[in-house]
Amino acid sequence: METTSVTPPKKSAIKSKSGGNTYYVKSIFTVILFLVMIIIEIDNGRSYHDEIIGVVSAVYLIFFRNRIEKRDMITIITLAVVVAIGLVSNLVSNLTSSLFSIGIDVVAITKLIFGFFALKYFLSDKEKQATINMLLPLSKLYTLASFVCSIISLFADIGMSGEERYGIPAFRFIFFHSHQYVAVYMLVFGVLVCNTKMTDKERRFYYTLAIISLVLATKAPPIMFSVIFIGLSYYFKDHERVSPGIVILGAILIIALGWYQIENYLLRDDVPRHIFFEYSFKTANHYFPLGSGFSTYGSDQAARNYSKLYYQYGFDKMYGMTPDEGMFLSDNFWAMAIGQFGWIGSIIYIGVFVRIFKTFSNKKYNNQRKAFLYAAYLQYMIHAVGSAILSSSAGLIGFMALAMFTVSDNDTHKRKSRLKIHF
Repeated sequence: METTSVTPPKKSAIKSKSGGNTYYVKSIFTVILFLVMIIIEIDNGRSYHDEIIGVVSAVYLIFFRNRIEKRDMITIITLAVVVAIGLVSNLVSNLTSSLFSIGIDVVAITKLIFGFFALKYFLSDKEKQATINMLLPLSKLYTLASFVCSIISLFADIGMSGEERYGIPAFRFIFFHSHQYVAVYMLVFGVLVCNTKMTDKERRFYYTLAIISLVLATKAPPIMFSVIFIGLSYYFKDHERVSPGIVILGAILIIALGWYQIENYLLRDDVPRHIFFEYSFKTANHYFPLGSGFSTYGSDQAARNYSKLYYQYGFDKMYGMTPDEGMFLSDNFWAMAIGQFGWIGSIIYIGVFVRIFKTFSNKKYNNQRKAFLYAAYLQYMIHAVGSAILSSSAGLIGFMALAMFTVSDNDTHKRKSRLKIHF
């Protein structure tokens, strides 16, 4: 009797009779990870979860990832050079002897980069798209809820707004700070753009609600994001790359939109951000060419341990910058980079972020995905002028989200496969 060989189904796959989506264990894990990170942001409690994610990401890339694209490996090596410069600066400046603080600071300035690359390589393109589609229902809910609450907040205080700007209460939804609200929205907005489940009409509807809610945050970064996204969405319909003329026009528009905050937060001599930039230049010059080192200027650890430089600069006598009341001490990023890494190190560090941006421009995306990636990334770079977003837990959510959206549009067509769960 002839026997027929039957290949048993993979234990990792579970099929259902009804048609639907494809789910992956890695995708489910990623969704849970994002939700946990967002819940921690809502709670606004201090934890080291973002540093832990940064360390785990670095370990994954160094020891468990067999293949990394050459251009990404160059970026990671460039980041390692910045770390080496900072550590050498610590030895030369001798401003701090706390190895723990130095270590935490190293993780703080690298975690977003490692988190970005780790998620980029941890998920395959199919897993990224599955994760995006899994997050769509929650993203719709977030968009609808934030829109309704942002409109209500214009007329009644429901505890979701902060100080007034332009005569409008600054909306921050269920978060303690607006930068947390905006960072989570970069994940949500990206899901709205990159999912394969919505019709164009439905997509435009949710875009409209999201942009209104973002603008009502009344902060320059979300306003700039909204304008850049809309403008580039139309521009990329007929153009592959951004021309120099558009760059100049965009720069003028960004300055115009952000002039209120530029004038009040950067140009005034008596405001903390201006003071931090002024003394970052002095620090870079005094400790030329490599800067003052980790945990010495502008970072969270420099604030927690109250850097010796702050006493030298008289920060201990300035409002919001004293050892006991230091709410402005770590409210910056680029000033920190200039002071701690010096002119050479800060330029190399900026180069790391430029290289990541180039990975977006070198791939084939449709106009809306490309517009979103450009707009989201640029708003983070601009935001970092006046906040520590690029070393924060909220920023980590945003950068890991960006990594998830780097799926070529050739791979994002709708799939009519049966429901499966893959390991």
